[in-house]
Formats: sequence, structure tokens, C-alpha cells
Amino acid sequence: MEAVFVAGVFDVARLMTAAASQPVQREALLALMDKVCGVAPRELDDAWAAWRAGRAAQAVSMIHSLRGSIGTLGASVFTATARELEAAIKAGAATDRLFGAARRELQASVDAAQAWLACQPRLASAAPVADGAALARWKTLVAGRDIDAVTDYPHMRSALASLGPARAAAIDQAMARLDFPAVLSALGELPQKEHS
Repeated sequence: MEAVFVAGVFDVARLMTAAASQPVQREALLALMDKVCGVAPRELDDAWAAWRAGRAAQAVSMIHSLRGSIGTLGASVFTATARELEAAIKAGAATDRLFGAARRELQASVDAAQAWLACQPRLASAAPVADGAALARWKTLVAGRDIDAVTDYPHMRSALASLGPARAAAIDQAMARLDFPAVLSALGELPQKEHS
């Protein structure tokens, strides 16, 4: 039985229609959805912990970022609650009940997305190893907030690993949130190869 879209909870029909004729872009979007679903609940828990620790501005920033990531999955019910939660935190009126509602709505979206993803045909991974020029090109795409940065990301992972595990992990987490400024920050200066 194929999973279906649920209005307000999970609906990426328009997003996937745009990538339907481009298998590599479609695969990159599926991989990005996998990544978002894997980190989103933990990110909301981290925002809750920041709020409980009195770091309201950090909690608002984290929820705002999460709202954007999950919003790409058509999760309008969660995004509305997240918007309400952001406002409540700013006003000093947030409650554990509101965080609980956001958790339930987020989990419903993640569950629906994962069920749908499990039914999707996937391309075999045949990612070429990226060289320095490809990595520099990718950085330019990230700086321009170009959708091709998302499409090319799976192919960049081997090159990004050469930057060290901490930087690669930071880039991976930022890409899951589609936080291009954080990706650029983690990328920093790329190593230059000497020409002979």
C-alpha cells in the first residue's frame, strides 16, 4: 500500500512535480527529506531545552529554522503551531503544553514523510568523487542559495569529509535545515591546491 499525502501534515506534490523529469534532483530532494526527518525531532527538543534554560532568543531561532525546514514538506499545521510557539516565547508566554502540541504535530509530519519516503523508488548511489574545483563550484551555489546546491550535495560529501569530521558534520546539519549561511560558515576557506 502506497503512502499518500496528508493536507497540512505532509504534502510535497508540487516540490516533487518540479523534480519529476530530473532523476538526480529528485534523488537529492528525497535524501534531503530523509535528513530533515532524521534531525527535526531532536532539533525541537534542543529548542525546548534552550527555552527551559532561559535562552529564549536561541529557542526562537531554532524553532524558526525548523519551521522553514519542515515547511518544505507541506507541514502547514506544524508551521502554524511553530509560529505561535515562536511568538509565545518572545512574549514570555510559552508553555510545555504548546511545546507538546508542536512535538505531536512535528512527529505526525515526520511519520507521514517517512512512510511516503519508504515507498519511493531510489537511484543506486553512484556519486562521483568531487574534486577541489567541484567543491568551489558548490560553495558558489550555496552562496547564491541555488537549488542545485541541494541537488549536488550528496556528490560533495566525499570532498567535504576531507575538511575534517567536525566541519563535515556542521555542514551536514546545516544542509538538513537548508541553512545556507551556516553551511558557508562551516565551509570557511577551502584548501587551495598548488598548481605545477
